[in-house]
Amino acid sequence: MSNKDKINKKRRLVTEDLLKCSWTYYKFIYKMSNILIIGANRGLGLEFVKQYSNTNHNIIATTRNKNNSTELNEINNIDIAELDLTSDASVNNFVTSIESQKIDILIHNAGIFSDEQLKEDLDIDVWMNEMRINAVIPIILARKLKNNLKMGSDKKVVFISSQMGSIDDNYSGRFYFYRSSKSALNSAAKSLSIDWKEDDISVLILHPGWVKTDMGGTSAKLEIPESITRMINVISELNLDNSGSFLNYEGKKLEW
Repeated sequence: MSNKDKINKKRRLVTEDLLKCSWTYYKFIYKMSNILIIGANRGLGLEFVKQYSNTNHNIIATTRNKNNSTELNEINNIDIAELDLTSDASVNNFVTSIESQKIDILIHNAGIFSDEQLKEDLDIDVWMNEMRINAVIPIILARKLKNNLKMGSDKKVVFISSQMGSIDDNYSGRFYFYRSSKSALNSAAKSLSIDWKEDDISVLILHPGWVKTDMGGTSAKLEIPESITRMINVISELNLDNSGSFLNYEGKKLEW
């Protein structure tokens, strides 16, 4: 190899090293946010993962069973964790597994709607389970992850709720389990926003609109990607000044 070739090779190696350093610096500066999405196997949660994963964020997505999460497993550059909200042990194990990681944005999307509430005889156990999943666990899990949030930069907590949790807006009745669970979530999340303001943690209660999901049905007005895109815009505007707000996917305030 001639001296000229040796010099060119050395220059090329130096250039490659500089590019690697620049890319590392880029990821450090611009890939700042760790976003935790609870309930990401399908519907809104899955679309949250898809859209956020395209914006240079670190994504942790939870599902009850990795093996049954085909679409989620197909998304590149995300971390998938198993979390069963019906199990206290699963919740505690999950919290322990990420205790050293910062969380910039926590999005609690998981929720259920039980068809049993449409029957004449209401099953108390089914009602209590819906309250657990939709209202109790979201708050308990957020509180267990408080230290993770305090380590983050954005310090945002987003609860995906529903306008059906609005008491003022209830003109059609029915759906006792779901309405009461979302009303309870809204009330508790509002209290959390007050309690955590001194920790610089912002809390948002967010209605995704009537969306074409398994829960929303095919008659719904909104496609999933549109709802998520708009909600991400609303989340980006969350701060301590508007913390505790109950908003829809367009950023409009909703009645309590």
